Parts: sequence; structure tokens; C-alpha cells
Amino acid sequence: MLRHLSIRDFVIVDRLELEFAAGFGALTGETGAGKSILLDALGLALGGKAEAGVVRSGQARAEIVAEFDLPADGPLRDWLAGQDIDADEGSLMLRRVIESGGRSKAWLNGTPVVLAQLRSAGEWLADIHGQHAHQSLMRGEAQ
Repeated sequence: MLRHLSIRDFVIVDRLELEFAAGFGALTGETGAGKSILLDALGLALGGKAEAGVVRSGQARAEIVAEFDLPADGPLRDWLAGQDIDADEGSLMLRRVIESGGRSKAWLNGTPVVLAQLRSAGEWLADIHGQHAHQSLMRGEAQ
């Protein structure tokens, strides 16, 4: 479960801190309220592709931190142990920094990782589906 999301200098967001409680959560709001920006930031924290354009104008870098509950046992914990990533606290912190030139850096619980490792961990934690995600079924490579 997502516990905390922190966003800094991402698109139009200066700083944002969100805490999530246990149970069902929903992001709602009018068109243009920023729901997509939050989901895009979470997608980057989970290992999504980053572009230089996501850094807020005039800033050197954007930073996204997402903290998830980590189950006491299970495949993700085993995977983290296999990667020599500390997972003793009961949570997993994903951190992604995107520089204005387009390069990015990633960390899992403070350990520097390559993007493929961040993406692998992210696959255990969340699935993000947009309103047109079903349209990928129209593409042969997605089938």
C-alpha cells in the first residue's frame, strides 16, 4: 500500500506531500486539478520513462519519493534481499531524481539502483491504468 508521496519541482508542482491512510483511496477533482500529474509522478517513482520536460521550469531537477508498506514476507522481500537492498523497516522507499537535461537517478531504501531494478520493484507494488489503457489491446505488440 502507498503510504506517502512527495513531489518536488515536477511539471508545475513546487512541493507536494501526500499521506495515505489504510483502506481505499481515490483521487478526484475537476479537469485540470492535477490528478494526472500525481499519477505521472508516481509512475516515474515506479520506474517509468522520464523526459527532461518534467522538471519544473527554472529548476535543476525534479524529485519524487514514494513510500510503500512492505509485506513481512513474500516475493518482493526475497527480490530485495537478492539485490542486497535493506528491507528491515517494513517499508520500501522509492526515490527518483530527474535532472533538467533528462538524466535520472534512482534509489530503493537509500541504495542506488539502475532503472531496471527500480522498475522491477515497482512491478510488485502498483499498477497504474489510465482512462485509455484498454486501447493498448488494439496494438499487436501489447496483445
